[in-house]
Amino acid sequence: MSVTVYIPTSFRRATDNRDRIEIAANDISRLLDQLEASYGGLKGLVRDEGGDVHHHVSIYVNSEAIESLQGLRTPLKDGDEVAIIPALAGGARAIVTPEELEAIRRQAVEEYPRESCGVILEQGQLRRLVRCRNIQDELHAKDPQRHPRDARTAYFIDPKDLLRIGRLEGEGYSIAVIYHSHVDAGAYFSPTDRQQAQISGEPTYPAATYLVTSVMAGRAEAVAGFRWSASERDFVPVELFRAASTARSERFAASAASPSSSRAVRGPGSGTSTAGPISTSSARGGR
Repeated sequence: MSVTVYIPTSFRRATDNRDRIEIAANDISRLLDQLEASYGGLKGLVRDEGGDVHHHVSIYVNSEAIESLQGLRTPLKDGDEVAIIPALAGGARAIVTPEELEAIRRQAVEEYPRESCGVILEQGQLRRLVRCRNIQDELHAKDPQRHPRDARTAYFIDPKDLLRIGRLEGEGYSIAVIYHSHVDAGAYFSPTDRQQAQISGEPTYPAATYLVTSVMAGRAEAVAGFRWSASERDFVPVELFRAASTARSERFAASAASPSSSRAVRGPGSGTSTAGPISTSSARGGR
């Protein structure tokens, strides 16, 4: 009996850069046991110390999330395909074209008063903007204790979108930008954003650039970019460059609104603030 396991790019440092591994196991729990026994570096990446799968990691059997099956006890059979998909995948350049920036701002306004989310992937000169669905409201309605926030103050990318992103990554695409919006709050990288973008204090995707759009009263007011700084051990603001369609490009420096800003920015104490990932991290985020 043999099951094929897809390993995401961000975890391949623990598997000698192997993207697919053949495993003989009759359920997901035993499959993960064997993976961790063969590749010790995977310990802590997929499951926590209690043996549960991290919230920012999704596992699929033949494209179906194990949460909708039997969880870690989901049975496996010969020929099954298992995909391990973290919140989001990392990427390269912090560049958005005017069209991409406009699409991101438009989506943020359209989905107000819920947080929007998505990614921009690239492969060489090819670029694809993937607009994702925020399922935070559904998670909150289903289990408000585990997911106390709704989509006004948090986002969780639909697992179907995460799987699609993982497949594109398998085709050679990488993620250049991970974006989401803040509802009636500033364009800053919140403590929750930072937490979801790290595992055990290390950036899950150190090359990824995160874009945050501030939507105030239904209007996109600001866009800011953030990226991990190895020297500062934190996510720091970065300049966004708007690439023009002509040889001339116009530099666009997006100002990040601080959580302490006097402009209608609410903090955790007043019920606000915060992907990816994706996931993302991540595929999820919150203020």
